[in-house]
Amino acid sequence: MPASIDIPVGDESPELACTFLFMGHGSAVVIELPNGKRVLYDAGTIGSPVSGTRSIASFLWSRGVRRLDAVVVSHADVDHYNALPGLLRQFDVDRVYISPVMFRERSAALDVLRSSLDAASVRAEQICSNSQLTWDENVRIEVLHPPPEGVIGSDNANSIVLAVEYEGVRLLLTGDLETTGLDRVVARQPLNCDIVMAPHHGSPHSDPKAFARWTTPRWTVVSRGHGHEFAEVSAAYGNVGSRVLDTAQYGAIRATVRDGDVDVLSWRRDGWR
Repeated sequence: MPASIDIPVGDESPELACTFLFMGHGSAVVIELPNGKRVLYDAGTIGSPVSGTRSIASFLWSRGVRRLDAVVVSHADVDHYNALPGLLRQFDVDRVYISPVMFRERSAALDVLRSSLDAASVRAEQICSNSQLTWDENVRIEVLHPPPEGVIGSDNANSIVLAVEYEGVRLLLTGDLETTGLDRVVARQPLNCDIVMAPHHGSPHSDPKAFARWTTPRWTVVSRGHGHEFAEVSAAYGNVGSRVLDTAQYGAIRATVRDGDVDVLSWRRDGWR
């Protein structure tokens, strides 16, 4: 049976919102659940951790968020977690979730993360495939990857992949999934999605053609920095009928789900507030 992980209930609202922040070459996705819980998937940038923390904190404060119910760190690359130590000093964080292989290797950056978790009295809990995260009884959140033992390959191959379903709409968060990890995921039955986060910032190493065919998304979001070429991934997802938006061009991208409908807006194009 899947593992079940609970988080206390907050204020309720009928809308699910998922915001992909512009982090340069990095990743931070804020999920606002209908019951009022706030979850952060990844928190990092290839640049200064201070600037990454500032970008995420500014968005959270603009939404009136002072507490995070959960943070999921997809894998052990600094551009996916180096803003978290700063956030732990500015926000109450209930729980942090990591993959079973997150701390297998030692590094200075991971040591800082460990120390920050200890200082904030936040325990890192492992999640793996077949876990279901019961953050909202009306939202199904399933961990598709990695398996408990991990897979052979890099940290990227062991990225935590989350499938989030609400009112018949499915979102897929993928970290830097590639190589052996991606092969394992796409060997499953095809998973039709409404919104997909392109793995590994749209890198060709994430086999965009195969992943696009496996997910056939209506919308694809690419979290990338300026100057990073993504023509190949744009074409791959476009060929399956997906609308491709990237944070370097559009800024933060926000998807909301209400009554089974999806509304996707971008900061630079639509100026949403």
